[in-house]
Amino acid sequence: MSETTKLASLTPRQRDIFEFLKDKILNRGYGPTVREIGLEFGIRSPNGVMCHLKALEKKGLISRESHMSRAIQLADKPHRATSIAMLGQISSGNPLKAAKDGEVVDFMDVFGTGDHACVKANDDSFSHDGIDQGDYVVIRKQESCRDGDSILALVDGRDAVLRRYFTDSKGVRLEPLTSNRKALHAANVTVLGVVVGVVRKL
Repeated sequence: MSETTKLASLTPRQRDIFEFLKDKILNRGYGPTVREIGLEFGIRSPNGVMCHLKALEKKGLISRESHMSRAIQLADKPHRATSIAMLGQISSGNPLKAAKDGEVVDFMDVFGTGDHACVKANDDSFSHDGIDQGDYVVIRKQESCRDGDSILALVDGRDAVLRRYFTDSKGVRLEPLTSNRKALHAANVTVLGVVVGVVRKL
């Protein structure tokens, strides 16, 4: 059943709540809490909000994970286009080298094949490696890597690091991505993925 057909079965109030959920999920990246929904629509009781969520779930528009915070998901996940038009190539102070008519760049192709994920730099602690606060670091999810790979990893199951992976006589050596800071030797390293790119919104 299409989303349009499902929407036709909603009451006006349910439709408004669904559009609010959809907006938050698509534009903020995660769904609102029960409290946020209540505040938005003047519903004082959490049970009142839950009744609307259960109705939306029953009608096949959302899914929920009861044990997780902010776990409202859209049942029909929309796919945004990942390709944009290519205008050309530039070098400072020189004319634009125009692209071919209709040429596009698909950024998922730029990152290569595989299962991708990203993390957002929450502060300037990675600025020495050219990653600024607010940048998104894109990884190809995998549990193993080769010497020299730039990786996202957990040290001792907790501390997140972006480093270059090497092995030596002491075990695993994690070097900064680009700077000359000291290498980190660690016995317990969990590789989450190999870094394939950085996305910066200006």
